[in-house]
Amino acid sequence: MEQEKELNLQTESELHVNVIGDGEAIVFLHGGPGSEHRFFLPHVLPLSQKFKLIFYDQRGCGKSNPVENNQYSMKGEIDALETLRKEMGIEKLNLFGESWGSMLALLYATSYPERVNKILLTAAIGVTTEGFSTFSKELENRLSKEDKIKLSNLEKKLKIGDAVIEDIFRVLDRYYVFSEESLKRKEKTTMNTIVNEAIGKDINENYNLTSNLDKIKNIPIVIAQGSHDILTPGLIKKLLLDHIPHAKLIEIEKCGHWTVVEKPNEIIEIANDFFEPALFS
Repeated sequence: MEQEKELNLQTESELHVNVIGDGEAIVFLHGGPGSEHRFFLPHVLPLSQKFKLIFYDQRGCGKSNPVENNQYSMKGEIDALETLRKEMGIEKLNLFGESWGSMLALLYATSYPERVNKILLTAAIGVTTEGFSTFSKELENRLSKEDKIKLSNLEKKLKIGDAVIEDIFRVLDRYYVFSEESLKRKEKTTMNTIVNEAIGKDINENYNLTSNLDKIKNIPIVIAQGSHDILTPGLIKKLLLDHIPHAKLIEIEKCGHWTVVEKPNEIIEIANDFFEPALFS
């Protein structure tokens, strides 16, 4: 496997960037909000045999610098991605967005449609705040009575400093996968709860792309959704495909929300086929 080479760009938002491989560039947008790029590793690294993989930690996440006064927002992440594009010297981006990253990919594309080549979404959420709220409701519906009690107690302890966010993840993680065995393959990642709360609030109050979707009608879009995702392929048809009918939906069998972790081979095959440059233009 090719050795990782980490590149710290001095952008306006001082993002931590990790570049692996050569060829056509793919920019990876991690979930959360508040997680980090290591979620994708090492699962998608075989793609570096054909492509230049560009991973970065969003503002205040992972190794990227925090934002002054914790002013995190969707617009801030759009601006940071555009700054990254300029710094990397890429004319048109290939975007790979996971979970919240799928929302960021669509936010960026509707803001800078002329700067986007192709978009691959996985663990997708939707084009309005309905997807975000439906995700929370569907997750809550899956929780066992015992885990609901555990989470309630942990949230109280978290507020007074008697618990950490990792305690909550230990309860929730198994609901994000079809097979708990796959959790052994997940890289341990950090979560910035300040980023999560700030952007989550912004999403709940302001996320609605419906009036701008005409801007991306000519951008190829593929959605790879787990058959047992918290937002099932059936729900994604309503939350996303009804609004973006030219997008192609691929259902990944026996897979939950964390497609990259649980079914990396399928994701790599989809990404290879989708991002392969056309022989003729």
